[in-house]
Amino acid sequence: MSHTEDSPGFKREFERWRSAITSLVPTSTGRSSPLRCDEQNKWEDGKIMQPKEGEAVPEKTEADLKREAKECKRCEKWRDDLTKESPIVRFLLQHIALLPPPPEAIPASESSTPNLPLPITCKPCPPTLAGGYSSTLGILLCQNRFMSKGHMEDALSHELIHAWDGRRFEVKGEWGKDLRAHACTEIRAENLSGDCAWAREFTRRNWAWTKQQQVCVRRRAILSVAANPNCKSREEAERVVNEVWESCSADTRPFDEIY
Repeated sequence: MSHTEDSPGFKREFERWRSAITSLVPTSTGRSSPLRCDEQNKWEDGKIMQPKEGEAVPEKTEADLKREAKECKRCEKWRDDLTKESPIVRFLLQHIALLPPPPEAIPASESSTPNLPLPITCKPCPPTLAGGYSSTLGILLCQNRFMSKGHMEDALSHELIHAWDGRRFEVKGEWGKDLRAHACTEIRAENLSGDCAWAREFTRRNWAWTKQQQVCVRRRAILSVAANPNCKSREEAERVVNEVWESCSADTRPFDEIY
């Protein structure tokens, strides 16, 4: 077979892949990004981080502050380890790096994770939250909610799938107001991240002898959509999840299959 020069399209695609992959390679010093647990950002101002109306917020003691500092350092250590060592986290980061960021996104270079395609921030959160994704702020990891590095890996993978969906798919209006889009990305995140693995469900005391994965994904997707302020009731959440279930549960992009 005669040699032919690579096409311009192939070269462009190759350069995108090379840039995405090399952006995740640790620097020659081998040091992780500096710990910035005291860094203030807009996550603290968000509604999900605020106490419920009428709920008293106790003043933090010195012991509370020391515990939070310890939790944050552990969270950032695990985060840095996972972005270097976890196959699923690195795979998702590489694919996110191939897509253009949202116009309103804060540049990753301005965060404590400048070597990644989006900011990943550790912060203390309310008991009902383990993580979050914002097209503007990147990913939130709730430093006080993780039982292990494996637990964080599942949560980080979940939010990275939301981030990939946010860059890859066009939504009419805002994600939060489009319940079908919310349901679809939640189904995909629960299905692909490991959140519904048998061992994880066992720790929640939820398991089934048949179709355990599907039962878990559907249950958690309905709970997420029902918690959306734009959703009127649990019945509406169930209806929306059912409407998109067939297409979204079968969509494994950017993976080839569910692992």
